[in-house]
Amino acid sequence: MVERLIHAAISTGIIILLVPVVGLLIEFITEEITKTLAKGVGIDTALFIMNILTFVGTIHHELSHALYALITGAKVTKIQVFKPEGNRLGYVSFIPRGNWFTKSIQLTMSGIAPTVQGFVSNYFLVMLFLAIPGPLWLKIILGYIIFSIFIHSTMSGADLKAAAKGLPFVAILIFIICFAFDVNLFGRFRDAYMSLAGLNAPAEAGQVTNVE
Repeated sequence: MVERLIHAAISTGIIILLVPVVGLLIEFITEEITKTLAKGVGIDTALFIMNILTFVGTIHHELSHALYALITGAKVTKIQVFKPEGNRLGYVSFIPRGNWFTKSIQLTMSGIAPTVQGFVSNYFLVMLFLAIPGPLWLKIILGYIIFSIFIHSTMSGADLKAAAKGLPFVAILIFIICFAFDVNLFGRFRDAYMSLAGLNAPAEAGQVTNVE
């Protein structure tokens, strides 16, 4: 029982931290790409390439916000999928609905939507990219879409604030699910790492281990 509680608590922490960390990592990578481009073509051209030419990623980003808000029960009042204004390329306005619990889910899910959906979309797009033999122009288009979605799968300050508002209640829900299904993400990550490193994962109690 205690071990199961520990597994659930650690797994909840991993899930809660993973999405923002990934979003911030993508933002860091995007900034480094922009700086590298700026050295060769100038900052204005670099920003034009990263922000304007990759408009497909911005559209995906904003539609992700809207989709996750809608499917969790919020009322979407306005969508601007691509309207560059200052540091903002687009936005989605929505009104959380229901009780405090459903509102929490709506705020958190809509906030993390670009990073989560960006991963999901690019997973299938990369699989498609690797599966199709050609033609070259199709590969180029797919590569452009994958890159555009990736660099716009970040979480803005507004996204982080929205997600944080509902995070405590969502954390409780995640903990309950992890406890109910005895989710042990740390153990899975550890086993995956040891497998990749060519090491043997420690055997669980009652598990038969064969040695040669």
